[in-house]
Amino acid sequence: MVVVIAVLSGLALNLAFSPFNFWPVGFLSLGLLFYLLLDKNFKERVLIATAFALSFFLVLLHWSGSYVGWFPWVSLAVLQAGFFLIFGLLRVERNIFGAIGFASCFLLIELLRMKFPFGGFGWGRIGHTQIFPLSNIYPYIGVAGVTFVTAIIASLVVLVRWKFLALILLLLFSSSIFPSQIVDQGRVNVLAVQGGVDKLGLDFNQRALSVLRRHIAATDVSKDVDLVIWPENSSDLDPERNPVAKREISKLMQRLSKPLLVGAVERDSKGLLNTAILYRPEGSLTRYVKQDLAPFGEYMPLRSIAERIVPAAKRVKDFQAGSESVLFPLSNESFATMICFEILDDDLVRQSTLGASFLVNQTNNATFGTSNQAAQQLQIAASRAAELGRSMITVSTTGFTAHLNSFGKVEEELPQFQTGNLISELTTYEGRTAASRIGSWFWFIIGALGIGARGLNLFIKSR
Repeated sequence: MVVVIAVLSGLALNLAFSPFNFWPVGFLSLGLLFYLLLDKNFKERVLIATAFALSFFLVLLHWSGSYVGWFPWVSLAVLQAGFFLIFGLLRVERNIFGAIGFASCFLLIELLRMKFPFGGFGWGRIGHTQIFPLSNIYPYIGVAGVTFVTAIIASLVVLVRWKFLALILLLLFSSSIFPSQIVDQGRVNVLAVQGGVDKLGLDFNQRALSVLRRHIAATDVSKDVDLVIWPENSSDLDPERNPVAKREISKLMQRLSKPLLVGAVERDSKGLLNTAILYRPEGSLTRYVKQDLAPFGEYMPLRSIAERIVPAAKRVKDFQAGSESVLFPLSNESFATMICFEILDDDLVRQSTLGASFLVNQTNNATFGTSNQAAQQLQIAASRAAELGRSMITVSTTGFTAHLNSFGKVEEELPQFQTGNLISELTTYEGRTAASRIGSWFWFIIGALGIGARGLNLFIKSR
């Protein structure tokens, strides 16, 4: 019966994520997991944690098998669930140290998933789900801190430790009244283009010229804006080497007379590059090369094994990673772009956006069809906007293209799969949030200290 409840709790946790966004389930599911683990032995803890995690990830990550079948999807879910075996090492007791140990363990599991293996895959973190109730504390503790706070609050409710819970809530409230280090700097008008593709699926980029022309056609050159943004893969024809792509973008720039940020696939002597190129009317360029490549999507780890198991792996061409972050200048402002899944890594987000007045997330969701992937990615982007205290434009080939304010709230968005333009006035900012100054190493230490305090408590009790 306990395992059945663990499965139901894991399934229910999906409701905290997009497109459902029912944030209270985050507290409920973690509280229930804590309750189920109380006073259990090693074998029982392993069974409960595995049942919880597998049921959660099999549903959450179903989108990963949209066009490649069940094996990659199930493999990814099993890999992510495997981290929860760490709970087998932690004896959870009915006291404050048990709550701290549980929250610390959950925090470390999320951080490890974000980093390992192959650079990590931090999808499905509790810190992505609490924007509505806790948006004011994201700038202070970030996504990782929100996970820790959510887990410890859920545990204290189960233990009925109201005094400790009141203390934590008081600390959270107090943090939000400290003077903000973020200053409103100005306004910038942006046109985001959702050009669409002819057909969803892995083969969208075989129609690269058509996708490029769709984005050209969808760009409203009559609007008076400061910047036009296209999504990732809007030009899979190398716009500097392919004569057709270069000619058509040049013609657009003559009519547009505004800076244009293009998501492009380029080639150099080492191979393919996933880039963002800022074209200016006078002809100069600024280029950013994606640093954090997606394993199994943009390069193939363990290629010989992967191709034997999943024939579609042969279609994955290895990209080359960039090595530098780039700030794009725009009049008196500057902005940084994160390409697709780069928004998953706390440290890359923190480092690559340093000094930006506003943020951009360029992505291509066509390869995931009508699944929940796009909605979940928008939720992640919202948590980053709140964490960094910056307005953000997310722009996708097929959606969701949206304007997020500095609290992570969606101000405007285009309907998914609808070709069109989104015109937004973004507030620009200067200064840094406390969360943007803290690397993941800090939260690794907090998690280790929490588990250490739990271990010390057990040692003292055994004496």
